[in-house]
Amino acid sequence: MAARDISVPGTLPAVISVRGARHNNLRDIDVDVPLWRTVAVVGVSGSGKTSLAMGTLYAEGLHRFLEGLSTYSRRRLTQAQRPDVDRIEHLPPALALRQRPPIPGPRSTVGTMSEVLNVLRLTMSRLGSHLCPNGHMVGPSIAAFSEEITCPVCGARFVHPSAESFAFNSYGACPACQGLGVRSEVDVATLIPDQDKTIAEGAVLPWNSGGRRLSMYAAGELGVRLDVPYRSLTDHERDIVLHGEPVKRQVTLSSGRNARSVTLSVNYDNAVTAVERSLRSDNERTRHLVQRFV
Repeated sequence: MAARDISVPGTLPAVISVRGARHNNLRDIDVDVPLWRTVAVVGVSGSGKTSLAMGTLYAEGLHRFLEGLSTYSRRRLTQAQRPDVDRIEHLPPALALRQRPPIPGPRSTVGTMSEVLNVLRLTMSRLGSHLCPNGHMVGPSIAAFSEEITCPVCGARFVHPSAESFAFNSYGACPACQGLGVRSEVDVATLIPDQDKTIAEGAVLPWNSGGRRLSMYAAGELGVRLDVPYRSLTDHERDIVLHGEPVKRQVTLSSGRNARSVTLSVNYDNAVTAVERSLRSDNERTRHLVQRFV
């Protein structure tokens, strides 16, 4: 499609004009990328798709954006190497989602994966209106780029909110949901589906994986019988299993062919805590395994 064939509003540019791109395996490429359209860059492996889209267009757009920021602000954003190109015209601001993004965690959003959240946090901290200690509103100004602001009304000096103040995982996180927007609660009825099993046979499901099994042996040290059906445990024993305090206990295990005894110091996690801790994990597989308990 030629530039003249693209209908655009008013006198706005119709294309991003790239001339002489030499990034990676590009060899003096001239290309017009249509604006106001959804554009897909396709080609065989090694043809330079990523070199054009990410290494040239996105890298140049990010570099131009960073040039307008102070040195203090640029430290908070990922730097990009400027591409080898003669010129690029009509390049708008750009966001990028990588081809192989990391496995998203529960706190991942398009904003975090494209780094636009960093820009928004920085913008809010610098261009927002802030209250001085005496309640006067201080509007956006060049003074916001310094460490302190002086109130023009009362003269009070104060430190304005930083970009970190707008992070939903720290200062702004809801104490109930920890910034996730969803509050998960453990369904105790799902933790011991077969009460005819003993704890040693795996009656307490959250204790059946990896290092969580050590909590089973710690429960034994706390007075919980591991070799009787769960339904035969006393109310006190069941309370230890489900809601016991996070104490430390020494447990002795048999290891190797010679049944050599090994003594370990174990931090006890009751069954409910074990699930809650796994739900907060950054490991996607771990969180998936415990979803059945909430």
